[in-house]
Amino acid sequence: MEGWDPQNLILPEVGKLCRSQSEYLDQHFKTQKDVSSSSISSSSCLLSEWTKRCSDYNNRLLHLRTTLMDRTLSWISSSFRAKASLSNLNLTLSASSQYGTALKRLLGEELRLLALQLHRIHFIRQYVETALRLEALVGDLEDVVFSSGNCRPGNMFAKFSTLLTSQDFGVKEERLLKAIKAMNDIEEIIVNVEKAQQWHHLLKSVDHRVDKTLAVLRPETLAEHRALLASFGWPPKLLASKVESGGLSKLLNPLLLMHGDEKKSYAQSFHVLCALQQLHSRREARKFKTLGQKECEIRLWAIDELVSPLAVRMEYHFVKWAEQPEFMCALVYRVTRDFMEGISDILQPLIDAARLRSYSANEAWVSAMVHILSGFLTKNVFPALAERYKEKDMKLEVISLWLHLVDLIVAFDKQMQSLLRYETCLLFPDAQRRGISVLIVFCDRPDWLKIWAKMELKDGWKKLKAVLKDAKAWQIDDKHRVDFDVSTICETFLLSSREAHKAPFVAESALKLAQEMIDRCQTLPVILARAKFVRSTVARFFWYFSNVLLLHCRNAELSPEEVDGSLLVRACESINAARYVESKLQEWSDDASFLEMKIAENNSNM
Repeated sequence: MEGWDPQNLILPEVGKLCRSQSEYLDQHFKTQKDVSSSSISSSSCLLSEWTKRCSDYNNRLLHLRTTLMDRTLSWISSSFRAKASLSNLNLTLSASSQYGTALKRLLGEELRLLALQLHRIHFIRQYVETALRLEALVGDLEDVVFSSGNCRPGNMFAKFSTLLTSQDFGVKEERLLKAIKAMNDIEEIIVNVEKAQQWHHLLKSVDHRVDKTLAVLRPETLAEHRALLASFGWPPKLLASKVESGGLSKLLNPLLLMHGDEKKSYAQSFHVLCALQQLHSRREARKFKTLGQKECEIRLWAIDELVSPLAVRMEYHFVKWAEQPEFMCALVYRVTRDFMEGISDILQPLIDAARLRSYSANEAWVSAMVHILSGFLTKNVFPALAERYKEKDMKLEVISLWLHLVDLIVAFDKQMQSLLRYETCLLFPDAQRRGISVLIVFCDRPDWLKIWAKMELKDGWKKLKAVLKDAKAWQIDDKHRVDFDVSTICETFLLSSREAHKAPFVAESALKLAQEMIDRCQTLPVILARAKFVRSTVARFFWYFSNVLLLHCRNAELSPEEVDGSLLVRACESINAARYVESKLQEWSDDASFLEMKIAENNSNM
């Protein structure tokens, strides 16, 4: 304790002490007297206590250092022994080999072969497990579909009763959904292993058995759905009786008349049909991706089942109206329009509940109804017209009938598409509008498209010839004069009209005829077919018209020796007409529809 002077100690500030230090000091130095010279004895006790603690900590640290050194020496000794063992093993392996390369052969060949064998064993195990799972699922599926139980052999449904109950449909729905769930589980396994080429035969076998099951399941499900539709009066009458006002009453829609058990049973059947279609769509998409099969356009089966019996009744009237196609268009449009309310109110909620993405009830309905008319025309009308067109004596009559029918189709397409003006599907024309245009018959038959283009070109050229015979065809409207006053705004001098170009009336007539040809093909659902039609009609039409302008200019017979004012005007008529037509063609080329056709041609290397 010599030399200890409290006055010479440098103590830290109170604020810098931690909580435990402050509590310790407060415990031993509670008053000012505790830190005075009279309490040196108590301070000495504290010092002795802390000195003892420091000594204990030093002894403990020394013990830890000794333990660490012992363990380090032990690890080094073990490491030396391991190194010596590996060296001895290397020498032993080298000595046991004829060429001294046993270790290299072990590491370079035997281990690789062992890894390949392990991988093969793992693959075989995975293959067997997957095959067993698929066999169990396919077996369960076949048991559900082909079981006799309460159903007739080969038919998973009991005989349809006219007294439909929700309980009956509940049982059938449960069995169908069980079969669909089994097929979805099978599809899930197939999707996970389809990329491996070694699985090809297994997948092909499973697909064959599932397709065989679907070949039974789908027709029976559709038959059950048709029977349900027939039970509440579908299809309805197509021709309504007259009312007192003299007009036609609106067609009655049985979908809107459903109630109670009928509505519930239909919802259950619709749900099963949508689930089955969703499974079918999934399988077709997978086959298209992996097996390279052709992707088919999948429509809404429930809508097709509504349209199918309607088509039978409509075709009865179509046959009678073979020479009056305007009646066919009127009937299809009226039925489509009058039933759209029930389609939207009843079917769209069911589609949403079935989680069928990207499906619109209205679009599917309109598309299916358009398909009725296009199908009848494809089978019964256009083939006959195409055959009669080959006969020279019938060409003029056939051209008139063909073009009249096209006019009706173009007007009908616009009417049908107007029913979907609020549907977002029309934002994607080439993908979604394919089934909403009767002109699709020309996309599927290029020979008919070629005949139509020839007829349009011949008709347009005939009309232009009639215009050329008129004495006013080459006249220029002199009423429009350009004012050269400096105060006139610059837009006056833009050559945007026929009058500004000083072009004759025949140029305007040629452009109008070409525009009519373009408008008539606008509802062609395939862009490439539209581009081919425009090139076969409008492009050739303007080529013929350029020859007319050239001939008109040559007839002026201008000579440098003798300049005749009337002959100069005649030459200027052709030049101004050519410049006006060129300016209009440039405007058309910037239109979105022409840009689409150009891009489609570039992508297809036409």
